[in-house]
Amino acid sequence: MRVFQFDLCSFLILTLVIISLFLRKLYNGKMHRMFLAFVLLIYANTIADIFSSAPLPLSESTLENVREISTFCYFILHASIMPLYTIFIGTAAGTWTGYMTKNKANRFIFCLPYVINLGFVLSNPWTHWIFRIEDGTYKRGELILVTYLAAAFYILHTIYYLVRYRGALDKRRIMAFLSIYPYSLCALVIQYLNSRYLVEMFAYTVAILTLLMFIIRPEETMNSAVGAKTSMAFTADIQRIYLSGRDNNVQIIKLNSDGSLIKLYGINKHDRIIRELVSRIHAAIKNGGGRVSDYNVYYLNYGLLAVIIGKKNASEQRAQELYEALSSKIRTDNIDISVECALCDLNIPDDMATAEDLLDFIDTFEKSNVGAGVFVYSKLTRQEKIQMNFDIDRYIRKAIKNKSFSMYYQPIYCVKENRFVTAEALIRLSDDEVGFISPAVFIPAAEKSGAIYEIGDFVINSVFSFVGKAEQYGVKYIEINISAMQCMNDSFAQDILDKLSEYGVSEKSVNFELTESASAIIDDVLSKTVSKLHNVGIEFSIDDYGTGYSNLHRLMSEPIKLIKIDRSLICELSNEKTRAVLADTIRMIKSIGMEIVAEGVETAETADWLIEKGCDYIQGFYYAKPMPESEYIEFLKNSV
Repeated sequence: MRVFQFDLCSFLILTLVIISLFLRKLYNGKMHRMFLAFVLLIYANTIADIFSSAPLPLSESTLENVREISTFCYFILHASIMPLYTIFIGTAAGTWTGYMTKNKANRFIFCLPYVINLGFVLSNPWTHWIFRIEDGTYKRGELILVTYLAAAFYILHTIYYLVRYRGALDKRRIMAFLSIYPYSLCALVIQYLNSRYLVEMFAYTVAILTLLMFIIRPEETMNSAVGAKTSMAFTADIQRIYLSGRDNNVQIIKLNSDGSLIKLYGINKHDRIIRELVSRIHAAIKNGGGRVSDYNVYYLNYGLLAVIIGKKNASEQRAQELYEALSSKIRTDNIDISVECALCDLNIPDDMATAEDLLDFIDTFEKSNVGAGVFVYSKLTRQEKIQMNFDIDRYIRKAIKNKSFSMYYQPIYCVKENRFVTAEALIRLSDDEVGFISPAVFIPAAEKSGAIYEIGDFVINSVFSFVGKAEQYGVKYIEINISAMQCMNDSFAQDILDKLSEYGVSEKSVNFELTESASAIIDDVLSKTVSKLHNVGIEFSIDDYGTGYSNLHRLMSEPIKLIKIDRSLICELSNEKTRAVLADTIRMIKSIGMEIVAEGVETAETADWLIEKGCDYIQGFYYAKPMPESEYIEFLKNSV
């Protein structure tokens, strides 16, 4: 009699495993579904093995038929174990679809041993090449070795596959996947040497438990608080997609209102809102037409979600439906919450050549100021990508390399002296591909990337080398915009002093402008830099006053000479309330002894009103537009 007790142990363990998988809902996602299919296959194989050998209360003829049928089912199921396991590994690596679809030869080579093995098994009722039942006893057939050779082929094929796509799985997972082979090899040796001991299914069961410990670990890939996969899982899946060469769509969803949601409702309710959004993503995809299973939803970080979906299931209409589902109000605790989001739809690898490019883009998209709506990346013009900061870093690097920045100067009218005694230096970037790129776009991007230091050096060198030419025509100083990041560099003050000496420029010939928002974050390093430069005679001014969070009391504690009122306030002078507020602002600034520059003046009426209220300097298109060095010099000649 054959020893079937190992199969009974396997049956009990696998029953608990299957119940656990369903209770934990570990059947979502292709990898989990493949694992469940593998477990069910081993489970069915185990049941067939039990019926083929266990003592049953049946007549001798009936028992022989049962054993014949059960053993036949066993070998049919057994033929699928190794091929299915190889597919499971490929699915976990995320490279199987690309491997099988890109080369017909791969499909043929993979399927051939399975078809041959299955053919021999299916012919067994007539040939008995694989097994036979004689007097109720199992006997091996002459060609039983075919099943072992087929299994050996799939073991070698799996090793080849893992070597070819090395990097798709980490070492821990590779070792866990390969553990099945020594388990099953030991069992096959035991079973081949003594066919009485049915230990093969038990070996597979041990392998399944190993996979549960090291592979099927949803806590590593799932954010249980929101019900979506983690950022780490997203990065790993993206790298596998690029490795396999598969076409996919990636939809990046940025919640523009995320910061407000956290402040208003707290982190716990925020997570419930995100969970609701994740549920809506699932519903929108599944209700969008067609049976869709090839997709995953990820929560990358606060305010950023992502969806990876197979290209065949992706469309602009589906992206639009997804955006609409996310934008509709969320009802929670009797409160209607509006969520503003921006969705960018990309195709990979067409839109992003490498995984690193995609991850860099996502970082850029997260930090961009793009408004609500759906954006199909491939349909955006270059200028639109730049305006959204999508491609701006590339053009900044190109401009630095090709030295394609230039300096313009906008004359500033002095009310007291009735002439142009100063000008603001303005950097410009004109690219040969896309044309003019606004400083409002590339300066913030340069501050984020660190390129602001190279751009700042260009501005300082250009202005310092030019200021002497302007002084010949009565220009007292040039205003230079500097970034707070530049000032927070410990060596910035000494670098400026060195350049003043290098170019022979007087400390009184330049004035540094800090934006109001930058001045609001003055820390110890920045404050020391400002003080050090002020002590040697360099004046400072606050630019864009009225757009940030500073106040006059705080500004009084800093060595500030000038305050520039932002053009956004000047443009609203037609509004009676704005005029009243601006008049009071001018009066307060004057009362503490600071001088005022009004920016964005475009009409004589506006200039007259500002002069009447006490502004010291007027800057704007009414007097002159920004102009390159040569035109500025001509302007000065004609103004003397």
